[in-house]
Amino acid sequence: MSDMLLRAAESCDDMLARCLLTLCIDDADIMMAALLKGTAARDVLAALAMSMEDMPAAVRAEGMRTLERDLALGIARWGCTVRPRTRERFAQAVERWRARLASLPSEEPDALRAWLTADGAYTVLTPDDDAWPSGLADLDVRSDHAPPACLWVRGDVHALTACAEPVAIVGSRGMNDYGREVTSALAEAACLDGHTVVSGGAMGVDAVAHWAAVRAAGPSAGRTVAVFAGGLGHLGPSCNERLFAAIEQAGGALVSELCPDTPPLAHRFLLRNRLIAAMAASVVVTQARLRSGALNTARWANELNRRLYAVPGDVTVPSNAGCNMLIRDHRAILLADARAADECCHPSHAPSAAGPGEPKPAGGP
Repeated sequence: MSDMLLRAAESCDDMLARCLLTLCIDDADIMMAALLKGTAARDVLAALAMSMEDMPAAVRAEGMRTLERDLALGIARWGCTVRPRTRERFAQAVERWRARLASLPSEEPDALRAWLTADGAYTVLTPDDDAWPSGLADLDVRSDHAPPACLWVRGDVHALTACAEPVAIVGSRGMNDYGREVTSALAEAACLDGHTVVSGGAMGVDAVAHWAAVRAAGPSAGRTVAVFAGGLGHLGPSCNERLFAAIEQAGGALVSELCPDTPPLAHRFLLRNRLIAAMAASVVVTQARLRSGALNTARWANELNRRLYAVPGDVTVPSNAGCNMLIRDHRAILLADARAADECCHPSHAPSAAGPGEPKPAGGP
């Protein structure tokens, strides 16, 4: 089997190689990120195939030496060196990756490509594609950030690059009427000015932001992009199924860094937040409790040097405590007018690189 896997690795393209490597890690993985910083995805996949247990001993050893060399090269490009503990962790990671590769349903590139894209239902983007969000490159400048190897997309891939400086709008799942009004006003104003609105597809603030963007849809309006914590085969929550269909119909996109069958486990929501922050030029927290996951997105925004804004609220209401804290601690700029998108966005513009056909307006709640 490993011989066939090696031949498949040597014949597959960069897109398929990155899909298979994502299948190996099934999560953001700094070790894989270092390898991909050191060499091409096809070379990583080939070295992994060489290191499989059923290969001859000399071939296994050569595969492992190649992986260790490329790891060291990738880490050196971050300005770091490989430590003994890193080597130990890397050996453990390679064992996990090999087990994943050994369970592939096929070694034929065409069959694997069909399996990983649900027979073409999903588009897979790599960093070399024109539709790849440029902001994700900022996840590749430090050794403690892990950029995605590829992205799975449903909808119009051009939505990811239709705006040079997208705005992310995030907040708590549990919100009140104040949070709903502020979120809706800001998202609609941003889209009417041509900006892309990025959020996480969840209930609460995320859903309100997406729906407002969908309602603003039109030839000169911005798009909306939902980034998910699981694979696109596990879109959720189920109560937002109509929203996800409306996002696609309005020329937007549904995005994941994970293989389609990957479930959205709890820790993956925090990993997903780094993508939301990286894809945006500005991040706005419209309403958040002190323990809201939106504050994790805010932390990523600060880490990635994004412009971070927070909407102030009644200090007696727990739903506003997270935003008020960000402002008090000087980690976010106070957003004084949710209807003035120019406060947190670049000048209005027509969206670029529109996909086939004009976006069709869709109703919301």
